[in-house]
Amino acid sequence: STIDAEPYAVRVQIQFLSSWDSHYKFQDSKMAYRQLVQCKNAYKKGGVHQLTPNNVSDFDVLGERTTVEDPASFFREHGRDFFVCCADFQQEVLVLVRPKTGIKIKEFPFFREALRKYAEEILLIPFVQLADVAAEVADDVSHITTVFLYHSTRCGSTLLAKALEASGLVHGVSEPDIHLTFLQYLQSQPGLQEEDLKMLTDVMGYSNTLFNFTLFQQDPSRIAVCHKTRAEAIHVAELLQKGTPGAKTVFLYRDVAGHVDSGLHLMMGSYWKYWLISALRLDTLMMKTMPNVATLDIFREGKFASVPVPHGIIWFMTCFWLMIMQKAHELTRSEAYHFFDVVLRYDELRRCREGAVLKMLEDLGIVCKDKDVKEDIKAVFGVNSQAGHMAAGRFGRVSDSWVGDWEKGVILAILTHANMDVNRPDFVINGTITEI
Repeated sequence: STIDAEPYAVRVQIQFLSSWDSHYKFQDSKMAYRQLVQCKNAYKKGGVHQLTPNNVSDFDVLGERTTVEDPASFFREHGRDFFVCCADFQQEVLVLVRPKTGIKIKEFPFFREALRKYAEEILLIPFVQLADVAAEVADDVSHITTVFLYHSTRCGSTLLAKALEASGLVHGVSEPDIHLTFLQYLQSQPGLQEEDLKMLTDVMGYSNTLFNFTLFQQDPSRIAVCHKTRAEAIHVAELLQKGTPGAKTVFLYRDVAGHVDSGLHLMMGSYWKYWLISALRLDTLMMKTMPNVATLDIFREGKFASVPVPHGIIWFMTCFWLMIMQKAHELTRSEAYHFFDVVLRYDELRRCREGAVLKMLEDLGIVCKDKDVKEDIKAVFGVNSQAGHMAAGRFGRVSDSWVGDWEKGVILAILTHANMDVNRPDFVINGTITEI
């Protein structure tokens, strides 16, 4: 299918990853180099600013840089220590990060935040050298299955990534930011020429090879890598597939009422706080202060901006859900073309737990022979997958839904006004697993 440089119902507010300060004067250099760094203080604390995609300017420079004369040989020897972080398409470099010794990045709920916070050194490799670096290690990871886990958010995707990690066969990586880098570039360059798209898909493929090599070096017993992307990355799913042919794809989602309810609990914490803020329409101001670069820019999208409902939390979360779901539907609408290898709902994941995970692995062609793996996966469902993070949900607590008749009316008004294919709160994506 053709790749639309401006995906349907999406417009991302672009902030280039090339916003270097005066320390980063390497425009005239085509050489790879290393640089000791530390995370800027702003990103050492929690808050909505953490939603901002990883950017090389998130770091303060320490000392002088060191030129890497042979990046292919260097990565062969030290690749286990450097994770792919982001890309700068203006300077045409891939940015990798070495975290501080002893920090187990994969164990954090969100890979991108931990990689930024605990960064100790960065490695910058010019795009023109990526082919050689990838070729140096490609054979080592040729047996690795790459899996992209797309999702609608607030649907158990972090939990699923950790359950896959618990299988012992899969590296579960929760939200690396490299994929959002690709979306930003695509959105900043409407009408890309074929050669530019080719460059983009090449970088996608090379970065995936380097990412897989790092993980393989750390644990060679695992045969697959699951990248749980950020939700917006579904808008570059087709390009990612071109860049990484043979990769498997999964889409995880839930109904809009559950999505909105989970978001309300996350953002408000207290029902009475939510009631007061929404009654006074203060949530409309809150939504306008969200980091647009980390979300689909629904504030300027005509069909959503003109919905005759309060443009507060309910509106924001419903529109966000709708745009992700519409893209997933577009990828699966044809009976003859199934983009996703597995489509799973939150309801089945929550009800069947380890059974759903094992079914998914089977459908992906990943066979678990260890008899204890079922118990290992089951144990993950007994722990809050986002514990300690501001995004942690209501684990272990049963409470009434905050989505009442008024909220449902707002949701239905948005779905009706948008007039998309996804037109029901409980819309089912084609190919969804309903029996396990």
